[in-house]
Amino acid sequence: MSPEKYSVTFQQPASSSTTDKPPGDVELGLPRSSGALDELPAISAYSSFTAVDESASLSEFSITARVKGYLQEQIDTGNSDLILIVCSFISGVIDSAAFNAWGSFASMQTGNVVFLALGVSGQPPEPQLRWAKSLIAIATFIAAVLFFTIASRLLGPLRRSTLLASFTLQTAAILASSILVETGVVDSQIAASNKGIHWLQMVPITLLAFQAAGQIVTSRMVQVEEIPTVVLTTVLADLLIDPRLVTKVNPVRNRRIATALALFSGAMLSGGLTKLVGLSCSLWLAAGIKGVITICWAFWRPKGDVARPHACFWS
Repeated sequence: MSPEKYSVTFQQPASSSTTDKPPGDVELGLPRSSGALDELPAISAYSSFTAVDESASLSEFSITARVKGYLQEQIDTGNSDLILIVCSFISGVIDSAAFNAWGSFASMQTGNVVFLALGVSGQPPEPQLRWAKSLIAIATFIAAVLFFTIASRLLGPLRRSTLLASFTLQTAAILASSILVETGVVDSQIAASNKGIHWLQMVPITLLAFQAAGQIVTSRMVQVEEIPTVVLTTVLADLLIDPRLVTKVNPVRNRRIATALALFSGAMLSGGLTKLVGLSCSLWLAAGIKGVITICWAFWRPKGDVARPHACFWS
């Protein structure tokens, strides 16, 4: 095929005369209508193209945006008291196990304050340095309350992502304690705790006190203050002080009673499991329940849906 057959010659000014190929489909030997050069981009025979699936890109963007928006939703606090009652059960399980094995509380700081005060006065003589465990638990709890409070206020206390992050951390803390006990890194024998302090026991006590702080901060953020989840003294006092104690409809009273029963049941069950199976079983149970709560927050009703009271079947 002769190259002259498809060449196009342009007449240049008198100063010079050149032969050139116009861009686009003329280079490929295809005719082009007049005015097309102004309407279409020049296409070279050596050009390369990348196919872009616009619908796929938009779909990916929409999924990402939906997930982000879902996580940033404000949750509806209706029925959140059920979550807190279950958290009270977890506190009973953990405190029963911790005190039984290590002679210190993880959630109930009133008991730890008493142990610390006894330590200052040199009592009891055995086991030695029990007050150190209590001091570490108290310090961890205080620091964790500040951490969860500040983080919740910065991120949005009722955001789905905030609650998911909070309870994921709490679950991880219990899981780590369970693994330490299960693998034998931390001694869980009651007799060992009575012989003196084992500093490795500070690790699970610290972790469990950390997660307990997350629970009580959550109870304040969802504004169900009658369920602190970690202590019963004020719950029982407020229950008996309530002037509407014997009225037929009193959801606040019902929640307080449920909280007391939940914590007692958790402590009793933990004691039985520790006796029959071992301490790690109680911690695994607490971790599993806390994990289920975390999943519940992922699917909790967003704010703006049909409004409901804190627990419809308690009213």
